[in-house]
Amino acid sequence: MEFIIKHGWILFILVTLLNGVILKFRANKYIKQNPELKKGYDNYFKGWILFGNIPWVIMGIGDLTGMTNNITEFFAPRMMNPIVLFFHFSIIGLYILMAWWVYFKGGAEFMANHPGLLRNNPSAKYIKIMLPFMLLGGVIAMIFMWTAVIPTPKF
Repeated sequence: MEFIIKHGWILFILVTLLNGVILKFRANKYIKQNPELKKGYDNYFKGWILFGNIPWVIMGIGDLTGMTNNITEFFAPRMMNPIVLFFHFSIIGLYILMAWWVYFKGGAEFMANHPGLLRNNPSAKYIKIMLPFMLLGGVIAMIFMWTAVIPTPKF
């Protein structure tokens, strides 16, 4: 358990990669039905791997450089640790980037036109309506981390 508390970012990267593999596997049947979608799926998976791992790489940098003692410090940004702040700002940046892509760069339409990326293959309108609610969960978690007093054990 101590390894996970200290180096949890490795597990998070592996889970992100596994989710990407699952998405790619799910997309294969749709690519067989419509090979023209392959490039779009490939670009989505590359983006998933790149952007989905940004927070975990930052967390890993904090661990490997000794800027943090373990991943619990990332739940306590009020300590003002620079790498923890960078982690939180990266998440906020990813939220902004996601909203920009969905609303202004055709991301909702892209996901609606590429079945298998989201469960039940929702319409672009539904994606645009639901995105604020999905982001709200992350914002609430962020507010909790910034306002709660969370002990950070040292190993």
